Amino acid sequence: MNPKIKEWLIRYLPANLFCTACTLITAYITFSVSQNRVLTAFLSSIIGTISYYGFIITRDIIHKIKKCRLENKKYSLIHFLKGIRNIILEFGFAEALDSLVIAPFFMYMIPILVGNLTIGMLIAKYLSDIVFYMPTIIAYELRKKYLKD
Repeated sequence: MNPKIKEWLIRYLPANLFCTACTLITAYITFSVSQNRVLTAFLSSIIGTISYYGFIITRDIIHKIKKCRLENKKYSLIHFLKGIRNIILEFGFAEALDSLVIAPFFMYMIPILVGNLTIGMLIAKYLSDIVFYMPTIIAYELRKKYLKD
């Protein structure tokens, strides 16, 4: 396997799987309670986003704390702020596009087209992921090349 693809899978796949589970659970519960497709689409998108970044940020902080310990340094506010800067640079543009337009649109339309909420939400999630990861990976590679952690 190409080393870059392996790196991207290690970085993004666990968070994506966690996000997918949270998105589907939210969709099921929201639609069961409300029968409202718009509310289901937006709430599922929001919970998916929170779970994804919660996973990524937590993992990045743990990784940086371990790295600091190996270098006999303390993890500081500066480390935290640089980590947040990196997250914003890596995901900012793609996330704005995905959360505000792409994911809610797909999560509203695809279940209607497919005729099944769960399958439709899953298809919508992965279609929006394709749009999301193209600029994200480009930003990640540029960030690694030009910015120090």
